[in-house]
Amino acid sequence: MENIKRKALLVISFGTSHMDTRQKTIEACEKRLRDRFPDCDFYRSWTSKMIIKKLKTRDNEEVLYPSQALDLLLEKGYKEVYIQSLHLICGEEYNKMMNIIDNYRHKFDKILVGRPLLTSLEDYDYVTDLIKEVSLEDTKLDLKRSASVWMGHGTEHQAHASYAAIDYRLSRNSIKAYLATVEGYPEIEDMIFFLKKDGIEKIHLRPFLLVAGDHAKNDMAGQDEESWLSILRAEGFEVEVHMEGMGEFEAIQDKFVENLADAIEEDKRIGVACRDQDVEAGRFYGIGTGPGDSQLLTIKAAKTLDKLDILYLPQAKIGGESRVRKIVDPYLRPDLVLKERHFPMSYDSQEKRESWDAISKEIIDDVRHGKQVGFVSLGDPMLYSTYVYLLDRLIDRIEIETIPGLSSFSNIAASNNFSLAMDTDPMLVYPCTGSMEEIERMVDLFDSIVLMKVYKRCRPIIEMLEAKGLADKSIMVSNSAMEEELVYRDISQAKDLDSYSYFTTIIINKKTYKANILDLWTKNN
Repeated sequence: MENIKRKALLVISFGTSHMDTRQKTIEACEKRLRDRFPDCDFYRSWTSKMIIKKLKTRDNEEVLYPSQALDLLLEKGYKEVYIQSLHLICGEEYNKMMNIIDNYRHKFDKILVGRPLLTSLEDYDYVTDLIKEVSLEDTKLDLKRSASVWMGHGTEHQAHASYAAIDYRLSRNSIKAYLATVEGYPEIEDMIFFLKKDGIEKIHLRPFLLVAGDHAKNDMAGQDEESWLSILRAEGFEVEVHMEGMGEFEAIQDKFVENLADAIEEDKRIGVACRDQDVEAGRFYGIGTGPGDSQLLTIKAAKTLDKLDILYLPQAKIGGESRVRKIVDPYLRPDLVLKERHFPMSYDSQEKRESWDAISKEIIDDVRHGKQVGFVSLGDPMLYSTYVYLLDRLIDRIEIETIPGLSSFSNIAASNNFSLAMDTDPMLVYPCTGSMEEIERMVDLFDSIVLMKVYKRCRPIIEMLEAKGLADKSIMVSNSAMEEELVYRDISQAKDLDSYSYFTTIIINKKTYKANILDLWTKNN
């Protein structure tokens, strides 16, 4: 319990196995951050599992992966975590880190993350000025025919434009410096063209990398013919190598410190603004809309919709129509802010997690700004609903109220006078996403069964129920309570349809209400 009120500083970088450059770059940046935030306990984490493993094997040194580090901070009882990334761009490694962090946001009172080196326009200007300063020092003895050349890593991620942006700024400002990448654009061939075009003869070769590790020692300054040093010399340039990682420059160390300080100040600013404006505490509402008919919305759901500032509407397809919007439209104020957000229906779990994480972050931000925020879900929000994935990411971080809704199978039963269960009879609600063997086993075990998500297995399920003599004890409904609702009291009629709606449910009751009443009457007479 001694750590309950303490804050943690977690510095996350890609990592390196080269101790010489590590001390001068990663550890130098870490020290600068530790000195600036002395009220925080310091922790280190790297995003490269390969380097983490190598260090463990070679040196028996253990560096934590971000998820391991955050688990450790939870275990130690920290409530607030300040995280600074030492990544240069918002690329693949940075986004991998953020995806991990987002899964932990609801587990801490506060997680603040400082942006990487290149994010805002001001960041690009800052780095451009540093390159200019270094390049002027490099070329001061031979300004006319010399220039500095910077080797970046490059990426296939969309953040590859960061390198081109720096290179453009250098040329636009007539700075005698050029930037290209090992794995992306601009390439060394592009740069050589402009070096020759500009009459450059001598090159000061530098890494545009946090550390002067493998890439700097091999890809940039290696002795094999494919290294930049060899290629540039083969092209007739005189080359002087400078093995300084970007992390060695005090200006870069200061920038990382500034980025985390900015995140902390922004958090304070939001808090003060909310207090000064006497902003009502925000709250998040998960609202069940029922199966499809606007009239089946509960009174509480309708009243909740009326007091919202922002309403999130799920979309199955990007740019597609939100089915649930039609249901709630009669209850929405004209000034209500609507945010339609895509929730992937694919089997790509990574894509789904990224979508849920991003939307959860947006909701948290809205609520913390004092907004009353809602999310609508078909049926009941706690039953086979995307809402549950949001709830898992939001709970304990913001105030939440969940408004129940009428489930589709309850509406099907009521609308068609089809009893679900009586007395002590158990009832099974089963999603038909497993094997037919498992579905059949469930049908054999229970007398009252609700089969949901049947659309891909409708035909074999109907055939199975026919074989068991249960066709007349079953009902099948597609798009319950919607305009396109289809009801099959004789489910055999639905066996040969060309397609089945995603919103298709089959209910089976081997013991009908009518049969129970007749049995009771016979027994008493």
